[in-house]
Amino acid sequence: MPQQRRGPNAVAAAAAVAVAAADASGARETTCCVPGECLMPEQLISLEELAEDVVKVVCNDDHCTLGQFMHQACFDSWEQQVLQFLRSCGRARSWSAKQRHQNLWTKKGYDLAFKACGCRCGRGHLKKDLDWTPPRPAAAQQVAKEEARNKKKRQRQKQPKPALATPSRPEADDSGKQRNRAGSASSNSSSGSPSTDSPTSGAKRPTKLLETPTKSPSGKGLFARRQDFSSFNILPRHKVNSYHIKVDDEENHGMDDVRNMILATLSSAKCSRVSCLVCETQMCVYDRYPLLDGTFFLSPRQHAEQHCFKLFYKNRIQFLYAVCMGCLEGWRARIECRACRRRWDGSSLVLGTMYFYDIFSATPCCEDRVKCNTCAKPLMQQQERLNFFSDYSHPVTCSNCRCTDTHFVKSLFSTFYRTLLPATKGKLY
Repeated sequence: MPQQRRGPNAVAAAAAVAVAAADASGARETTCCVPGECLMPEQLISLEELAEDVVKVVCNDDHCTLGQFMHQACFDSWEQQVLQFLRSCGRARSWSAKQRHQNLWTKKGYDLAFKACGCRCGRGHLKKDLDWTPPRPAAAQQVAKEEARNKKKRQRQKQPKPALATPSRPEADDSGKQRNRAGSASSNSSSGSPSTDSPTSGAKRPTKLLETPTKSPSGKGLFARRQDFSSFNILPRHKVNSYHIKVDDEENHGMDDVRNMILATLSSAKCSRVSCLVCETQMCVYDRYPLLDGTFFLSPRQHAEQHCFKLFYKNRIQFLYAVCMGCLEGWRARIECRACRRRWDGSSLVLGTMYFYDIFSATPCCEDRVKCNTCAKPLMQQQERLNFFSDYSHPVTCSNCRCTDTHFVKSLFSTFYRTLLPATKGKLY
């Protein structure tokens, strides 16, 4: 006689009884909590020796007693069902299969797919615990440590590149709160990051250690060759690394095109130095990453004629600007929105590279920043956010006056107040 298929309530009840019985007996095993039928019902999951073929999930109901672990095979099968549901949900219909898989357990995708993630307890929804990694056995840990040592040894044997100098900074520089990293040149996130105060402007900063840069070995180059990275010693200690400062990466060949485009644009103008758009400080441009002690960015709007370079990128006219790291970090200039008086913070941007969007328009702070440039009607609600930082630099059509323009990119001088710190007093615009 074929085995009778149990309903979901019966399966949940049986699983809860099994978990309760295991807890009462002191056993350190649990059943697979996959919704539906488990592919390996006879194989319990040992809580004392969690293997790499186990996945941890979390139910958002605090009283759920059905366990937190699935067999890898059960999880993979269940995940495919959730992905199939995600294909028919809202904006996820335009995502590729890879994008759906990458976004599924993040807020962007899970907010759309959670309805297909119901827990067997009947009260909550399951979500993969992205912060959990199964503990490795002692032997595997030893092998991993040995591999790490061998990798470091091989790296030391290679030709070394100029190392980031360790900053010798007074403790006063670390007294201010630091903003969390919000994005990079390739960031697709659209949510703003929590802003905090910059280091106090009155704190004493260390002397820069960078010697006068020399020309490139050929002697014919327009741009200087950077000898070391000690000009970044003024940054907080945790930022003096290749994560916050763009350095040459032999594996990232795409960034060579960016560097060549910048250097070619400046070469045609015969400029080896650029001015900061905010404080007008002159910065030397180098022939390798990091390209300058600040960052470049492209904007569809000409903020200042004397501080920009015109170029043609992706069938559109763009303007190349530079901002020094002192203005990005907030200890050289204070930049505030004229409408809401909220301070603009660029401390999360990567130094020495280029962003393909207007960095001052990528995080609107109030309703005035999302108004149509023609009819002054809001293009969207203040709490709404576009998918990517670069979307705010793209042309959009106003639903009220039907005018197509880069409405989110406002004139820098009419949008922000700027106050130089600490010596210069008064607002410059």
